[in-house]
Amino acid sequence: MTNALAYPPTGHPDANTEILGRFPLVRSDDPEQFVAAVNRAYGTPTVALAEPARGKQHYELRALIGHGFTVGYVRSGLAVTITPPPDTGPYYLNLAPSGAVLSEVGDVRILNDPTTAVIMSAGARQRLTPSAAATESIGIKIDRALVDAELTALLGREPRRPVQFTPVLDLTGAAGSGIVALIRFMLVEASRMPGGLFDQPAVQLHHIRTLVVALLTTHQHNYSDALALPESTPRRSRTLRLALEYVERHLTEPITVSDIAEAVGCSVRTLHEHFQTGVGDTPMGWVREQRLQHVHDELRISGRSVTDVASAWGFTHLSRFSASYRSRFGVLPSETVRNA
Repeated sequence: MTNALAYPPTGHPDANTEILGRFPLVRSDDPEQFVAAVNRAYGTPTVALAEPARGKQHYELRALIGHGFTVGYVRSGLAVTITPPPDTGPYYLNLAPSGAVLSEVGDVRILNDPTTAVIMSAGARQRLTPSAAATESIGIKIDRALVDAELTALLGREPRRPVQFTPVLDLTGAAGSGIVALIRFMLVEASRMPGGLFDQPAVQLHHIRTLVVALLTTHQHNYSDALALPESTPRRSRTLRLALEYVERHLTEPITVSDIAEAVGCSVRTLHEHFQTGVGDTPMGWVREQRLQHVHDELRISGRSVTDVASAWGFTHLSRFSASYRSRFGVLPSETVRNA
């Protein structure tokens, strides 16, 4: 069977270009130095050696690090554990261009090879054991906030629980081969000489979001049935869609539940019924959650002060805002700024 992850594609003008060759982070025969570089690239110190290195090996890591994601190329024979924060941790999509990596989550064991990718959901603790020294891997980390944002757009409501993907992703079928094509495109474009379109952070983030949407709409998870509901269901009623669109357009303005009801042509009571049925929240509860999400996204990239960003999105009582923010994201706003 042809290797679905062959890189670069045969005959490609960048055929002599290394995967992510413009983004070298470490080349070393020191396993501790290598693991430390992996933790820097993927955000927090969650990767650790599962067992001592076997003999002298050469380790390599190249990684494109963006806002809310990391795309990395790894060459290693080390067995490691990954222990992200429960629930709030990121998602990991692991692919093996050559060789194989045994992925273990509890009692579940999956062989990650050129035909099978593994996607680990938020907070999943895993052990990765390469089949041999110098095994190649592509590891894509996607923050939960990015996945939640795309799922919210697809559902028309904010998810109350994290997405739990089926961990095995078949790369040989129509959907899997399409996901491989997206990833290959990102790798090729990111590996080009400096000055290309993919050097723009907004372009990078757009393609990561496209990958997330592809996973949410083609791969099985705990919201798949909800996404499959027809447009005529109460979840996507015309009144609710109009209300959600109105809220999104006016989030920076002082709006009330009466404003929303008047804009969509229904009573306040009817509006509450649509929101409770469709998104499981009150209209103003939804407004607050959307504003918090926008503040979170902006604090990660804007460089503006917490006070300025919170005020811009309609939060005037800062201590109350900080408490709501911490309840929603598990950290204070100032911590988001420091970690950006």
